[in-house]
Amino acid sequence: MKQPEVALPAEVANFKKLQAHFRPQVIVLVLLKSSYFLAQIVCFWLFSAMMHQLIVAQQHVVESHFYWFGVSASCWVLLRHTAQNYEISFDFKIKQALETRIHQQLAIQQQALANQYSTFHWQQVFLQHIPAVSAYLSQYLGQKYLSVLIPLFALVVVFSENWLVATMLLVSLPLVPVFMVLVGHRAASIHRKHLVSLERLGGIFIDRLKALSTITTFNQHKEQSQLLHSASKLVNQQTMKVVSVAFLSTTVLDFFATISIALVAVYIGFSLLGELSIGPAMTLQQGLFLLLLAPLLFSELKNLGRLYHQKAEAEAAWESLLPLVKLVKCLPELHKKGEFRGINWLSFKVETPTMSAPMLHLMPGQRVHLQGPSGAGKSSFLHALMGFIESSHCLSGSSVLLGQSPVVLPTSVRDNLSVGHSYKDEEVWSALQKVQLDKVVKAMPLGLDTQLGEHPPLSGGELQRLMLARVLLKPADVILLDEPTAHLPEAQHVELSKLIYELTKGKTVIWASHKALPNAWFDLDWRISDGVIKTYKATIGVKHNA
Repeated sequence: MKQPEVALPAEVANFKKLQAHFRPQVIVLVLLKSSYFLAQIVCFWLFSAMMHQLIVAQQHVVESHFYWFGVSASCWVLLRHTAQNYEISFDFKIKQALETRIHQQLAIQQQALANQYSTFHWQQVFLQHIPAVSAYLSQYLGQKYLSVLIPLFALVVVFSENWLVATMLLVSLPLVPVFMVLVGHRAASIHRKHLVSLERLGGIFIDRLKALSTITTFNQHKEQSQLLHSASKLVNQQTMKVVSVAFLSTTVLDFFATISIALVAVYIGFSLLGELSIGPAMTLQQGLFLLLLAPLLFSELKNLGRLYHQKAEAEAAWESLLPLVKLVKCLPELHKKGEFRGINWLSFKVETPTMSAPMLHLMPGQRVHLQGPSGAGKSSFLHALMGFIESSHCLSGSSVLLGQSPVVLPTSVRDNLSVGHSYKDEEVWSALQKVQLDKVVKAMPLGLDTQLGEHPPLSGGELQRLMLARVLLKPADVILLDEPTAHLPEAQHVELSKLIYELTKGKTVIWASHKALPNAWFDLDWRISDGVIKTYKATIGVKHNA
């Protein structure tokens, strides 16, 4: 059965809403698995009837029994195969939906989102968290329903054959879910601690790899090795606790199931031998059918126990995924599409990090100098204006952000400038000429098609000019500059700043900078201090050096 396309809902505020969204696919999966279970019961009944005819009645097998046995066995195999394929496809579609949403969020929020987490955390997201959530939705949720429906149906069938055997099974069945609940609460806590410990160890290891030259310079190999050893020891302890809980759960569930089935087998055996006369009389067909059917009551519960750790693992993984899949947006009534018509906002707020402004006013074409001490939240404020992080207001119209560090793809110069858009060569060369980079690119072996690779053959200033050319190519009403010259020497800062100023004349610009800029370039000063944004008119002829 072909699995239809699935996608995440617009709002995934919690895990329950995510489960509710995928419930139709889960129901289809439950129906498929229930169908092959029914075919299996029919197959068992026909098999026990044929064995009774051959052994007890010593007669030839009725042809209709043999025919329907073949049909039921074929349906059993076919439905099982269909259900397995549907489950695999469903699992793949869930992973695809989660990955697509995260990629969309990365495309929207860009560095504002990527920089919030370590490299190891992103690895865990795609290699562990997403598979954990998809396995829970595609396997555990359906199994939870099957573990109730199939034992109940099987008990009804057993009651119709022998009420005493059904009573024995009914008494032992509740022991399995009770034990699973007791173990599950402990497993959830252990899984969360394990994920945190594993992420911390990965983060420490990657940080030390990046700082290997510094560690060598200060001869800190021994101290850092001891730190890594302590962190890995903690992770090993957490891992063993997870393995121990999983082993304990499986072992005890198998023990309960084995004891219950053994009691049923002993009763049936002695009854057929005439040693026990308790309960209704029993034939070989009934005894064999009950022996074949009894394990099915526990098989689904055992499968649920085997998958029960997925619930704790998925819940812990979802806590890490929720910030990545939750849509970040401004208030709809305040985020109007179309042309930028200025800002006239009251009570602007950002929740994380905490930031507010009593009033923000900006007319089209005005230029703002955004200042504040390091860590005051200038970058977060610009990200909020772009809609990268949730805030009460964000910019209307088209806007573009030029950050501190050049974001360069290991592809061609052309691809780095177009970034998914299609521009004519004349437009690209015109942008490069404006940023005084055309001669540099023409000197490259393949010009615009030269691959920049992991280590671009350009200086820091040239890379920022390349990013500026990217900004110029994209039509935008508002240009946001997040300290574009922060990592450049003073001479390059002055030169590139003048170039940016000349190329953005007539545009609405909000320019955050630590370094000195002529105040004559700006109409307004916005200053962030202690989470509050205050606005001033620029004083002509004065330079600010925040």
